[in-house]
Amino acid sequence: MKAYRILTVAALAAALTLTSTSFADEGNSAPGKSAAAKAAKPGTSTIVAIVLADDGEFDVLQAAVVKAGLVDVLNGKGQFTVFAPTDAAFIKTLGVADEAEAIAAVKGLPVDALTNILLYHVTGGRRISTSVLAAPSYRMLNGEQLTRDELAAAGIAATDISASNGVIHVINSVLIP
Repeated sequence: MKAYRILTVAALAAALTLTSTSFADEGNSAPGKSAAAKAAKPGTSTIVAIVLADDGEFDVLQAAVVKAGLVDVLNGKGQFTVFAPTDAAFIKTLGVADEAEAIAAVKGLPVDALTNILLYHVTGGRRISTSVLAAPSYRMLNGEQLTRDELAAAGIAATDISASNGVIHVINSVLIP
């Protein structure tokens, strides 16, 4: 069970490992506006397109999202806020040596467990960082509550990456339900 949680957390981290530098200006190039203001407006790419970008940031998360069958959900028109763990977060959580081992570990997880972990990184609605930080907790798509303190403990690496169907906030740890 512990290995399952670690692998699931690792998969989520890899999928959500984006940098604000890479995506903050995508479709939102108005000078002088904060990242939060830019994220309030939909970007040009979906959450899936950002996560699946060939930039080496979310390789483990990519593998997890594909294995769990969540590509269509996160590629749809519904608005979501995703707390995306980095590849390094998955490596740390899974206790493996590198990204390749993390991907292999994620691929070895049961689909239902992996899905539960991934959905614990997603909440409904488009929530920019100011909204996220103002709320005491959030109902995640797996049905559980994530508190602001738990999110803060995960380490927020980048915020307000705007997608056409939501917002991505990059975190340094995999959240375990």
